[in-house]
Amino acid sequence: MPTTETVAEPPAPVRGHRRRTPPTSRDRDAEMIRAVLRKSGHPEFSRPGDGFYVDGGYDGTPFLVSCACRTRPRRLSPAAEVASYITTLTAAGMHVEPQTGPDASPLVLQVRPGIPDLA
Repeated sequence: MPTTETVAEPPAPVRGHRRRTPPTSRDRDAEMIRAVLRKSGHPEFSRPGDGFYVDGGYDGTPFLVSCACRTRPRRLSPAAEVASYITTLTAAGMHVEPQTGPDASPLVLQVRPGIPDLA
């Protein structure tokens, strides 16, 4: 004997807009660093390829801006590319310094956006 119990229908799929969380201040700061470097003509890293990569910036730590210079014909050496990053980011009012710590690399910078360079 059938019962009169109703079964809830699954929700209809959402079409059109993807649900995204609103950007955080970390997301905005990372995008600001990317935009400054892109505007000055530096390519952003993509596979396969070279360019800069922005990571970190969680819980008040500085962002890490890495230079991957391996495959593309380049006008600058990796060291000169990093020096160009420093000039560009400092001119945009960001505090830039070499990476510190036991795993420090000469091709990685620590960047704090919005803090003018005091030097």
